[in-house]
Amino acid sequence: EWILDGAPNRLRDAGPAKPPFSPMPAYRGLLSDQELADLVAYFRAVSGGFEEIPEAAYEGRAIAVRVGCFGCHGPSGAGGCANPGSFKGHIPAWDGEEFLELVRDDAELREWILDGHPKRLWDNSAARHFLEKQTIRMPAYRPHLKDDEVAKRVAYVRWLRKRP
Repeated sequence: EWILDGAPNRLRDAGPAKPPFSPMPAYRGLLSDQELADLVAYFRAVSGGFEEIPEAAYEGRAIAVRVGCFGCHGPSGAGGCANPGSFKGHIPAWDGEEFLELVRDDAELREWILDGHPKRLWDNSAARHFLEKQTIRMPAYRPHLKDDEVAKRVAYVRWLRKRP
């Protein structure tokens, strides 16, 4: 209803309300059934409305939203923007194969989150060259996140990686 009519019937039937600054456009008659199905699937994939997500992972996703992780790592961590000078030229997805090259275990993931890079890569001169040269650098969240928040962020990434 949001996509086809710009709002669900229950809201339109509730009577007049203050119009939103930028109302949702209605696409009824403009989309094929397949395009509508594709949009719904995409929205579900990136909205965070996952079924059966453990509480710690759910809270970790909320923390990622709050601190802006998806601005660089893409919707739900599914792949990010271009990053000239980095290892692969872009910010990697948390659920992709490249992740395994950059993060060996939960301890390294914590280092990425807290320090902006893991010690293993920082101590390697070739890897450090790319870490220092990349346009977008991973921020160090050590001053901004508590230990339990980091643990929840790790829980979200681990949960995301286990999904099919």
